[in-house]
Amino acid sequence: MPSKIKLRLFKQAVISLTIVFLFISPATKADDSSLLVSGQMDWLPFLMKDEAGKVYGLMYEILEKAVHKNGYTLEYRDLPWKRAVISLEKGKLDIICGIFWNESRAQKFLFSPPILRNELHIFTNKPFKLEKLIDLQGKTGDHIRGGSYGDIFDNFIESGEARFVEVTDDNTAINRLVRGYSDFFIGTYIDTKIKLSKRGLEQSIIALPYVVDTVNVYFAYPNKGKKFHLYEQINQTLEQMQHSGEISGLIQQYFNGTEINPRRVLFTPEELRAP
Repeated sequence: MPSKIKLRLFKQAVISLTIVFLFISPATKADDSSLLVSGQMDWLPFLMKDEAGKVYGLMYEILEKAVHKNGYTLEYRDLPWKRAVISLEKGKLDIICGIFWNESRAQKFLFSPPILRNELHIFTNKPFKLEKLIDLQGKTGDHIRGGSYGDIFDNFIESGEARFVEVTDDNTAINRLVRGYSDFFIGTYIDTKIKLSKRGLEQSIIALPYVVDTVNVYFAYPNKGKKFHLYEQINQTLEQMQHSGEISGLIQQYFNGTEINPRRVLFTPEELRAP
């Protein structure tokens, strides 16, 4: 009799565990297959959000396709830029969707292959001669809090040759320039040109012709952690998408019919083949 009771209890336990597995397993699997991502929101046309709160944009679409090919989905976290970078460093995020490389970040993060390029320009409503960065001496300029503009300009900011003010976003920098609180701000050419056009300011605020730097744009991941091999797999997929022309096709879709020349963004086949 005790044996039959034990057998019955065992069967009941198996049934209970099976029911629990059926109800819990799919949810766990869904959570495990989501990657937490953040970035500089309202970065046109690379990372944006529509009125319903849906995230989209060129960089987001490229990343979404790459992670889908590896069986994952994206879950966006809306964070201020500086907090997003710190969260990535602490492993609270899986991916930053769009970031510039510098030596300091290279020690903290794993970077993707370069996805696209963007020029950095000085924007002003009172044009002045600019042939080298030292020509900014004595002027006041704005830059995004927590942002990096490549080692060349970052080092210039730290040199103290010009006065710089940290602001929360590009629109704040534009507003400060219009109100006369600054002489210039630094911005990525494509994103800033689109924002100025939307506000009807493309004639009054211009990009000085001097190219401060041409920077590559990447995705970045935590440098350590359990998902390190997954990040490497995503990078391999991104490389395949670059070489197959899938990424260049997406870039052309976003810029065809606009005043922005896709050649400002694309890598040439020769550059992709370079070691």
